[in-house]
Amino acid sequence: MPDTIATLARRLARLDRRVTVLERARRAPYPAWRDLPLTGDTTAPDPAQPPQMRANLWDTLEFSGRIGLPAGRAEDESVIALLPDGYQPAVPRTIPVASDAARRELHLDIDPEGRMMLRVQDGGSVKATWISLDSASCRIDGDAEE
Repeated sequence: MPDTIATLARRLARLDRRVTVLERARRAPYPAWRDLPLTGDTTAPDPAQPPQMRANLWDTLEFSGRIGLPAGRAEDESVIALLPDGYQPAVPRTIPVASDAARRELHLDIDPEGRMMLRVQDGGSVKATWISLDSASCRIDGDAEE
């Protein structure tokens, strides 16, 4: 009897591995990156790293690239980009971003209308020439508690 249970366990493990491989093969490819519409005097400082975005199959909005800031300053509450229709989150989101700001952290607040607003730690402004969106992401759908 123990041989039968062990044999069934091995068969089940092989079947589980095969199902996993088939599910991976069937999974849809990731959507393509698209340009992030910038506002005001914000720019794409490096053509090799343009600001881009994509919404994946798991209701997550992903970002990549760099955004150049006007006059070399990060101004609190300045709108730097607008998300196109279909990419706005259901609820407000806050995303930490990397930058060349020396002493204060920068974040992006994204509202349900699609405005991406730059937030400077403790308000005001700070010297910064760019922000990096690499590895930044947020959920598009609402929170589970709602």
